[in-house]
Amino acid sequence: MPSNKSFSEIKIEICTEIQPYFEIVDTIYSQNFKKILEAFQQTKISSFHFNPSYGYGLFDEGTKAVEKLFAKIYKAESAIVRPQIISGTQALFLVLNSLLSRKDTFISILGSPYETLKGCIGIEGNYPGNLLEKGIDYQEINILDKYHPGEYKKLIQKAKLVWIQKSRGYGNRRTVSNFQIKEMIDEIHAIKPDIIVAVDNCYGEFVETIEPIEAGADICAGSFLKNPGGGITKTGGYIVGQKDLVERCASNLIAPGLGFETTPNLGFIPQILQGLFHSPTTVRESLKGNLFLARFMDKLGFTVTPKFSEEHFDIVLKVNFPSPELLIQFSKHLQACSPIDSYVEPIPFQQEGYMSPIIMAGGTFTHGSSIEFTADGFTKAPYNLYYQPGMYAEQSIILAERLWSDSLFRADIKDY
Repeated sequence: MPSNKSFSEIKIEICTEIQPYFEIVDTIYSQNFKKILEAFQQTKISSFHFNPSYGYGLFDEGTKAVEKLFAKIYKAESAIVRPQIISGTQALFLVLNSLLSRKDTFISILGSPYETLKGCIGIEGNYPGNLLEKGIDYQEINILDKYHPGEYKKLIQKAKLVWIQKSRGYGNRRTVSNFQIKEMIDEIHAIKPDIIVAVDNCYGEFVETIEPIEAGADICAGSFLKNPGGGITKTGGYIVGQKDLVERCASNLIAPGLGFETTPNLGFIPQILQGLFHSPTTVRESLKGNLFLARFMDKLGFTVTPKFSEEHFDIVLKVNFPSPELLIQFSKHLQACSPIDSYVEPIPFQQEGYMSPIIMAGGTFTHGSSIEFTADGFTKAPYNLYYQPGMYAEQSIILAERLWSDSLFRADIKDY
């Protein structure tokens, strides 16, 4: 890409190239927006449901309505939707910890799970209460790589639960679509019909026209600090799926017999509802920002996945840098384009739950919100940064303009 071009010229070129892919994003958005609007109407959501509840949270009609709404949207039998679930990791661990008992085996079929979940399982760190400590057996295989069908069949027959992480997390594999997940589940159920299939849906909500339960999953979970919170909901998470499985999770969250009878909403119902209603729009903006930056970084000579011309099954863009210095410099530019703490310089640090120093950039209105404009990654080879484009596509364009003004990003990639 000639370095003497103005950014305005570059922007026009990129917008022309990616317009057909914008149209695909808009089509999916329209279907998801209509689905959610109709679910609100069919569930008869009312301002009455906004009433806060405290203490035991008995007779909380707001929570009941919201959980009915989520079950309808996800085509599930039941749902837990609670502000007390503070993160995706907590929601995912709640599923595993509720459905697995001593001597049960579960298998992750797309390789290692997300970094913080490794500590929950017990395969990294030695945190008290992890699954291995409780006598639960963990196995993993990546069926996207070459594997022995006989070995895979034996693992499935032995397991009580299969774990599918939709997004790549910090891995090198590609994010899988819900239609790919359906093919996996069909194969799994052909081997063992009564096995539980659980899906980590983080970063994947409303990117496609169907969700994991429609693909055949028995249960799935996610966080409101990602897609379904729409950048509005300040905390909380959800679990949806078969009634008996969700009930076990509710019992484990609160107490047996009280999972659906108690838990105050603490006044979060309006946020949860508004965030959910806004989420298809947020996801659309995020994907458009993703497409623009993917093409821009590609033009600069950096390796990105997925490329702008490939299908996107979550909101995350992986950018590979030839050096830690460039990864950190990109993070600084992103921070400078944020509305909050734009003057702060991100630096790598050791965070609890992560085994290596990590850099996290992004001035967000809600601490830890990765549906807002953020990026994170490890400052070790292969120097991958995982970019979440946020709620406004324009922010990715502003970031690209700032990168264009930095000679480090316009230099010949071979020099690094």
